[in-house]
Amino acid sequence: MNAILKWEKILAPPFLEVGMTYSRSNHLENLAIEYEHDAAYADLEIDQAVLDDIARTKLILSGGDTKTGVLEDCSYILVDTQYLGQLSPGQQRLYEVLLALQEASIYAVTTIGKLAQLLGLEHPMACGKRLENLQSLGAIAGLKMQ
Repeated sequence: MNAILKWEKILAPPFLEVGMTYSRSNHLENLAIEYEHDAAYADLEIDQAVLDDIARTKLILSGGDTKTGVLEDCSYILVDTQYLGQLSPGQQRLYEVLLALQEASIYAVTTIGKLAQLLGLEHPMACGKRLENLQSLGAIAGLKMQ
């Protein structure tokens, strides 16, 4: 194992996979935050079947391992309860919702569509982008988007 990989393992919080470190690509300026809002999708023609598929994406929140689970086609999300990084207002709201879901029960099952509704978003893609950005920043782990 090379020295850089060892160093990343030491610095990474235990719930993050190796390689989830700060880089230019996960800097707030490079996260395409405009796509976290409905207005970014207003002029795009997106097939309703694609939107429905995104909205039905299942998320399971638990305080445990994000890599294993008995259900297929799900993301087992783990929210970092100690996250201190800077988030956009939309990311912050989603982080707070996910954290509340994780802390309120052993397992919580939701979908991207339900989260979008809760956040007042019309487009599930906007919520999906917020989730992707939260994972890039290390606030959550386990999200698998196809």
